[in-house]
Amino acid sequence: MTKAEKYLGFNDLWLIITGVPIISIIVFLMIFGPEQLLEFDFPCIFISVLYTLTYWVLVRQFLIIYHKKYSDYSFDSKRLFFVIFWMLIIYFSVKFVLGTVLHFVFTDIHDSLAEGRLTEILTTGLLLTGMFFLYEGIYYFNKSKLIEIEKNKLERITAEQRLSTLKNQVNPHFLFNSLNTLVTIIPDEPELAIKFVQELSKSYRKILEVRDEKLITLEKELESLDSYIYLLKTRFHNKLNIENSLEKNVLNQFILPLSLQILIENAVKHNITSSKKPLMIKIYNQDGYVVVENNLQRKDQNYGSTKLGLANIKSRYQLLINKNIIVEESKESFKVKLPIIKNNADENSNH
Repeated sequence: MTKAEKYLGFNDLWLIITGVPIISIIVFLMIFGPEQLLEFDFPCIFISVLYTLTYWVLVRQFLIIYHKKYSDYSFDSKRLFFVIFWMLIIYFSVKFVLGTVLHFVFTDIHDSLAEGRLTEILTTGLLLTGMFFLYEGIYYFNKSKLIEIEKNKLERITAEQRLSTLKNQVNPHFLFNSLNTLVTIIPDEPELAIKFVQELSKSYRKILEVRDEKLITLEKELESLDSYIYLLKTRFHNKLNIENSLEKNVLNQFILPLSLQILIENAVKHNITSSKKPLMIKIYNQDGYVVVENNLQRKDQNYGSTKLGLANIKSRYQLLINKNIIVEESKESFKVKLPIIKNNADENSNH
């Protein structure tokens, strides 16, 4: 992608090739009149093309700087002042530098331009305004198409994520392990068995409640995680330890729904969980991320995992906030860092 495509939203070579000649003719007619065009007055044509091309290049460069500075889609008085200020700078700079050169090269024509100062100012104003809105119109048209494409892509990935999560929870392994645990505790601990069934039911209900959300607060994510953690701890007893060290000031910030559950599930699925080698899972926040870390003790057997859950989390973060999750693996541990999505309403209330 070229610099123009990145900040202007499209490759404008075709626009320059077609636009400069057309606008040069319009400028020529407005300043010199149709009579001069019929006579094919070369100096006048040269001046029109030179002014048009100079303004075009400068406005184009200004728009690149403008979109670097303001990358979102809102337009306020601050931006309006920024645009007007730099358009005036462009006008007076071209007027002084190019006008001085033309005064010495085409003295007679320059003097005639000076006599029609109001026409020249009006023409230049229309020229600059036309160039700005021409580029901005194409920019926002292309951006709106990209937003629609990304929106459809996000909705598709969200649907896939919901399906994947439900599949992971209702798969035979999950049910088999849950029922095995239940069968084990029913004879000796019937009250615990009742509690286990209640938490199993609650876990499914929480999944159904949050699965349609694109974002969820950390507080609600932890609430939906409680029942799932209870089921795991009941199943593994002292073989599994899950430690939550999230600070209170991040609980009203956002992450993707069920993302913590998917990461815990992956840790349990791929690591040894025993009394001699208990699995330690830590959840904490660090430098704008929620970190899920576990001690690495991989199982020998290979699972046919497609890693769809982690891949969907990555894709949805990229689409929602243009950020990537971070995966770090060492000999001792495995970490996944999820970017915390700030609660703008909370920030505004603090100000």
